Amino acid sequence: MLVFLIHGVATQDSGYGDQFKKKVKEILTQKDKKLVLPIFYSSFWGHSFKNKTDQLFNWVRSDVNELSEKCKELRGSEQDIYRYQEHREGFIARFFGDFLTYLNNDRGASIRRQIFHQFQDFVNNHPEEQEITISSHSLGTLVLWDLLFAKDLPENDSAYEFRKIFNSSNSKYKLNGLVTMGSPLLFMRLKQNIDFSAVDEFVATNKNKLTWINIIHASDLISYPLGNAIKHDKAKNFFFTDQYLWMHANGSESGALRFGQAHAGMALGMADAHSSYWNNDVAADLVASLIRGDITTLATQTVHTGWRSFNKDLS
Repeated sequence: MLVFLIHGVATQDSGYGDQFKKKVKEILTQKDKKLVLPIFYSSFWGHSFKNKTDQLFNWVRSDVNELSEKCKELRGSEQDIYRYQEHREGFIARFFGDFLTYLNNDRGASIRRQIFHQFQDFVNNHPEEQEITISSHSLGTLVLWDLLFAKDLPENDSAYEFRKIFNSSNSKYKLNGLVTMGSPLLFMRLKQNIDFSAVDEFVATNKNKLTWINIIHASDLISYPLGNAIKHDKAKNFFFTDQYLWMHANGSESGALRFGQAHAGMALGMADAHSSYWNNDVAADLVASLIRGDITTLATQTVHTGWRSFNKDLS
């Protein structure tokens, strides 16, 4: 089994998936010591955005500093006149900046080309492995959608070469599973042509069973469930499940909510919640279940607190 990772926004470290890989392997070994462990690869393209966002915030800092240069009374007040600069740069602007950069046609095509070449090298380096799972996060879930299912890309886009790895008549590869974490795909339907029946068409061509799990942290404002949208599009020839992580993102959020400060809790938790998936024990456990083919667990337990998973009522 090969497991290919695709990261999301504001990722500058190619080791983003290291803890995730370790956790999944440990869980698999605990479940079955004789199991052959999967081979992981962390794709990386975060450097494609860094210069753009750095340039933007150099301009912002210059604008704010000029306020006190032109009015001595304002010296020392710059951080209060334009508040939350670190948060603007650290998450909010990088998130939306990365998204807007990817949605640029040329830059988006460049990202898909980079990922295709990395994926191609990965499978070519392990010719003995035929089953593949792809795990993605945040903006990476949209990139994954485009690579596998988007219908409105130019004819020369690398996405079509990516699909041929699975769908060509002589392909030996089986797409075993998809994982989306912190995914804004539902929201992106407002702009992109995202029709989940395209997954049915892919499965029919690939002629293999496909499992897709969508993992949602309770405090992640970017992440949306997809179950009813998939039903609406009459996409049914694959197993899909939304999986909810019912937990706090950090102690600050937990404390704020304990005192009834919902808006403060939201502000304190949303960034950590969105960036937490690669280090989340439950997310790793869910991916391990997918790799093991444990569909029963994925189908019956969909809400997880970290110490308990809730079973669906039997009807």
